[in-house]
Amino acid sequence: MTGRRRLAMKKKMPLITMTLVLTIAAAGCSSGSPNQNGAETASNSAKPASSEPVSIEFAAGKDASGELEKSIARFNSTHDNIKIKYVELPQVPNEQMTRYSTWFNSKSNTPDLFMTDVTWPAMFASAGWLAPIDEYADASYLQRFWPAAVEVGKVNNKQYGIQGYMDVGVLFYRKDLLDKYNLPVPQTWAELTKVSQEILQKENDPKLTGYLFQGAKIEGATINWLEHLWGQNGDIYDQGKVKVDSDKGIQALKTMNNLITQDKVSPVSVSTSNPNDNTIAFSAGNAIFMRNWPAAFTQLKGTKVEGKVGIAAIPHSDGSESHSSTGGWVYAINQFSEHKKEAWEVMKFFLSDEEQKSMGTNASKIPSVRKVFDDPELKKAQPIFEQLPAVMEKAKSRPVLRNYEQISRSVQTQVNLVLSGQKDPEAALRDAQKEIDEKLK
Repeated sequence: MTGRRRLAMKKKMPLITMTLVLTIAAAGCSSGSPNQNGAETASNSAKPASSEPVSIEFAAGKDASGELEKSIARFNSTHDNIKIKYVELPQVPNEQMTRYSTWFNSKSNTPDLFMTDVTWPAMFASAGWLAPIDEYADASYLQRFWPAAVEVGKVNNKQYGIQGYMDVGVLFYRKDLLDKYNLPVPQTWAELTKVSQEILQKENDPKLTGYLFQGAKIEGATINWLEHLWGQNGDIYDQGKVKVDSDKGIQALKTMNNLITQDKVSPVSVSTSNPNDNTIAFSAGNAIFMRNWPAAFTQLKGTKVEGKVGIAAIPHSDGSESHSSTGGWVYAINQFSEHKKEAWEVMKFFLSDEEQKSMGTNASKIPSVRKVFDDPELKKAQPIFEQLPAVMEKAKSRPVLRNYEQISRSVQTQVNLVLSGQKDPEAALRDAQKEIDEKLK
């Protein structure tokens, strides 16, 4: 523990609010004038009052690729006045939340800069833990990023963070099977159903199913429901209030359920499946379509379907358009930090074109900066990224709500009950709405 943190901890004992802990248990950048890509030159670095470099503690989960530590080394070797000290956190989000709760409830001034899950910024900002970055990140700077990368860090019209790297839901499809029967990649749920039924009939393979998605009582169930809702021009808000049992909300859940019960293109087992389960089944050649994250693509190497898979946007309802949900991690600055300006310089370095490209090329992380996708070296290293810009442009972050985790827990529970055949969609979302209204009192 550093001297700065020890001093803050002595002033106030850590208090981890029980409500916050229970809530999270449910969820699963140099100084001076910027150059063209948002980074800044070391020679223009802001000089601290003393001759000693400012130490910026940066907290983030362990990076198995090792690229994060290389990025930090690049910063430290080119900056005399600011040095990054990496505070490695566990990879499990719940464990990270416990650390952050302990530090920030005690008003610790470190870590200065940290990464939060995409569902945490509103909660952290409401608790007074995040420093606004509006004075550093103007509108022209923010235009460098995908819309969802900015939206996720905006709370009550203030910018509290920017997504460092992205994740986004995509549709995996068997190119070989679609080509075999001269069928198009489906754009709507009706088309996916029709294509699946035709292939299933012609293949006559009892092990083959049409469409896999995440329906277990996990965050994935909420995400899939949101993508169906957004895909029919629906929203979780109604006149500023959270409303999940709207007509479109109910229809979204009916569409999900019909894939199992009426259309017979999804197996009942989706009600107990997570992304890894889906990837295992898909890689064994047992599905035509799958909703998953791009990282699943690398897991298909060496399997029966290697070289036979493409990705596309998540389907939508007729007359609407696709909006995939994003995942990933957000850079944010500690409200209690004594070095916010220097923390911003580190954050801006991580968000520079060069560092975003490096993380994408060497760590397979999806950049949050738009123009990086045009880089030929990145395209060569990550061919799948070429399919992502169109998806990223219309992707949405999950609702930026202080109580999002509680809301998601109610939704995923009820969605799962429907998919497992225990409730009908309308009754389920009515019950979810009652729970949410009670929690938001």
